[in-house]
Amino acid sequence: MRGLVRDSRIKRAILRELREKECVSGEFLAESLGVSRVAVWKNIRELISLGYEIRASRKGYSLVSSPEKPYPWELDVRAYYLLETTSTMDIAWKLAEAEEPAGTFVIAERQTRGRGRRGRRWRSEKGGLYFSVILKPALPLSRADVLLDETLDSILDSLRRYGVDGYIEDNGVYVDGKKIAGVLVEVMGELGEVRLAVVGAGINVSNEVPEGATSLSLELGRAPSLLEVGKTLFPTVKGRLLSVSLE
Repeated sequence: MRGLVRDSRIKRAILRELREKECVSGEFLAESLGVSRVAVWKNIRELISLGYEIRASRKGYSLVSSPEKPYPWELDVRAYYLLETTSTMDIAWKLAEAEEPAGTFVIAERQTRGRGRRGRRWRSEKGGLYFSVILKPALPLSRADVLLDETLDSILDSLRRYGVDGYIEDNGVYVDGKKIAGVLVEVMGELGEVRLAVVGAGINVSNEVPEGATSLSLELGRAPSLLEVGKTLFPTVKGRLLSVSLE
C-alpha cells in the first residue's frame, strides 16, 4: 500500500550498531548484514528522511539523534506506520482482509478522517498516538464489547504508569472530566460470531486538543515521546486482546 512504512531487518540492525558504537563504517555494516554498501546507504538515507540525524564522515556513520517515533523497527510488536492517512481503521481493514496476522498494529502520525463512535470525527493532528489493531477473535458477537473493555483498561494502566489517574466512561478515558483517549471497535462476522475485528484508539499525548479534552503533556507538564508511550502501551494491548481471542 502506498505510503506504508514497513518493518525492516536492515534498519533495525543499522540502528542497533549505531547506538552501540560511536562510529560505524559502511563496509562493516554491509559485511555484518550481508548486503551491499549501496543497500546500507539507501536505508540510512530513508532513516534520515524519517527524522533520524545520522552524520557521515570518512570513518563511517554516527547517530546524532532519533525522532522517538513509533516506527515498526523501534517496536516489539508487528506494525506498519503511515505519516498520514484517512484513518488507521481503513488501512487495518484492508490488511486484515489481505490475511495480515492478528496482533498487527497500524500506526499513523496524522489522520485526516479519524473516526469515533456513531460517525463522529476524532481530531488527529501530529503529536497524538493513533493506532488500530487487527484481530481474528472467533468470539460470539454478544461478547464483542470485551475488546473495547480490554483496550480501555490497557490505556488506563499505561496512564497510571505516568502517575495520571483516569477513569473509563463509555468508549473513552477521562482525567478530571476531560477526555484523553478514545477507543472504537469494528467487527465483521456471520451467524452471531465475530470473524474479524479492528480495534482503533487515539491518545492525546502532545497534540493540541479541543476544549473539554486533555493530553499527557498537559497533565504531566512535559511531553513524553510517542515512542515511549507506544512501547509502554502496545505490548499490553496486544497481550490482552490476543488473550481474549483465545478464550
